[in-house]
Amino acid sequence: MKNAFLFVVLTLTAQITTAQIKNPDFELKKSPESTLPADWNVVPVQGYSATLVSDTKYSGTQAMQITGQENVSQFLSISQTVAIEVKELKRIKLTAYIKTAAITGSVALWCQLWNAENKQVGFENLGMQGQVIKGTTDWKKYTLTLTVNPSIKKLFFGLYSMGAGVTWADNFAIEEFEGNETPATAAVLKYSKEFNAIVKKHSIYTDSLNWPAIEADLAALGKGLKTVEDAQVLTGYVLQQLRKAGDNHSFYQNKERAQSYASGNTVADTVSAKLVDNNIGYIVVPAFGSVNKEVSEAFAQKIQTLIKQLDTQQDIKGWVVDLRRNGGGNMYPMIAGLKPLIGNGTLGYFVKGKDKNEWKSSVNVKEPYALKKPEPKIAVLVGPRTGSSGEMTAITFIGNKNTKLFGQATAGYVTANGMYALSDGAKLLLASSYSADKNGKKYVDRIYPEVLVKEVAGQDETRKQAIAWLLEK
Repeated sequence: MKNAFLFVVLTLTAQITTAQIKNPDFELKKSPESTLPADWNVVPVQGYSATLVSDTKYSGTQAMQITGQENVSQFLSISQTVAIEVKELKRIKLTAYIKTAAITGSVALWCQLWNAENKQVGFENLGMQGQVIKGTTDWKKYTLTLTVNPSIKKLFFGLYSMGAGVTWADNFAIEEFEGNETPATAAVLKYSKEFNAIVKKHSIYTDSLNWPAIEADLAALGKGLKTVEDAQVLTGYVLQQLRKAGDNHSFYQNKERAQSYASGNTVADTVSAKLVDNNIGYIVVPAFGSVNKEVSEAFAQKIQTLIKQLDTQQDIKGWVVDLRRNGGGNMYPMIAGLKPLIGNGTLGYFVKGKDKNEWKSSVNVKEPYALKKPEPKIAVLVGPRTGSSGEMTAITFIGNKNTKLFGQATAGYVTANGMYALSDGAKLLLASSYSADKNGKKYVDRIYPEVLVKEVAGQDETRKQAIAWLLEK
C-alpha cells in the first residue's frame, strides 16, 4: 500500500514538474546483502555510520538511519539527483519524514538547483527557512520550499546529520503547492521591499539584475503568502537571481542563526599548534563563526598564545599557517590572532567601484605578542576548502617578505559580505565589495597559490613541499 500511494503521488507530481525521486521510501537495497539503499549516494565519513533499519520507520518495512559519534564536527549526507522540467515560475516542496534521538548538532533537508549549463544557481536548506532539527524529536513531515523556473533542469538534494545522536529518514517526495490566488499580505510585501532595498543599494551585482522582471516574478510567487516567515520564498528568489548574476557568496541568516552567531562560536573545530620537522612552528586556524566581542577576542588570544608558546620555548626556523580547513566566518579574529606572523601595516582593502577602504580590525588582543625573530619564513597552506574569511586571511599574507602560499586554488568566495539587519532579527550577508591585497591587487575569483601542489592520495604533498622550502638555506 505504501509503494502504491507514493507512486500515485509522484505520478501526479510528475505530470507537472517531471521530477521523480527514486526509492523515496528506502524499501529497495543496493543488493540483497547490502545495508544501504538503492539509488541514494551515501559517502562514508569518519565518526558516522549509515544503514537501513527495520525497527524504526515511519511506514513500510524500513527507513534510513544515520548515527554520529560524540564530538563529530563534520556531517554525513545522503543525496540523490533528479531531472526536473517546469513550464513556468513556481514553488514546489521537497518533503520527508524525519525522527531524531539526542542530536547534538543539527539535521536538515537541503537542495541545490542546477541549470542547463550545469551551474548551481540556487540552494536551500531547512535552517535557512527557519526550521531547526536537533535533540530528540518524533516522526514529523518537514517541508523545504523551492522556487523553480524553466531554466532549472536538475535538483541535487538530500538530508544531512551533524553531530552525535541518531537520525532516521523516510518517505521523501517532491510535491506541488496547492493553488492560491490570494495576494500576499502587507507584512510579506513590506518585508520583501525591505530586503530588496538592501540588495539594490549595496550589492555589487545589482546592476546585473533585471529588477522589473524580478518584481513581476515576486508578485506571482507571493500569492498565498501570509507571514514574514513565508516571505523567505521571495527573499530566496532574489538570492537565486544574484547567483545567476555571479554572486556565489551572499546568504540569508534567519533570526535563530543570527542570534547564535552573535553569542558564541558556531564552529566546533578549534585552533591547534605543534612543533614539526626540525623546529617548524605549525599553526592550524579553522573557520570561526561569531561576531561576539568576547568570543572573538578569546579566539584571537588563543592563536597568539599558541604562537608565543612555540616561539619562546623553541628555536623556530619557520612557520606554517594551515588554512585548508578554514571555510570562513568572521575574518577579524583570525587576522588578529595571526598578527605576530602577518606583521604590521596594511592588511588588505575592500574595493567597490572607485572606492577602496583599508581593512581595520575591531578585535584586540590584550597583550599582543611579537616574535623573537622578525620577518621569518612563512608558508601559508590553502586549498579548495579555504573559503570566504579563510581566503581573506590568506590575502593578508600575500606580498609579505619571506612568505609563500602553497597548495591548490581556494574556494572562490573572495567577495566581502556586509552584514545587514532585517526587521525580524534576521541578517542578510550580502556581497557588497571585492577584496584586494596590500599591493592593491583585486580578487574576483579563486586565489591561486604561488606554489601549486598536486596532492597524492594518502600523502600531504602540500605540507611536505612547504616544509622543504622553509628548511632551504
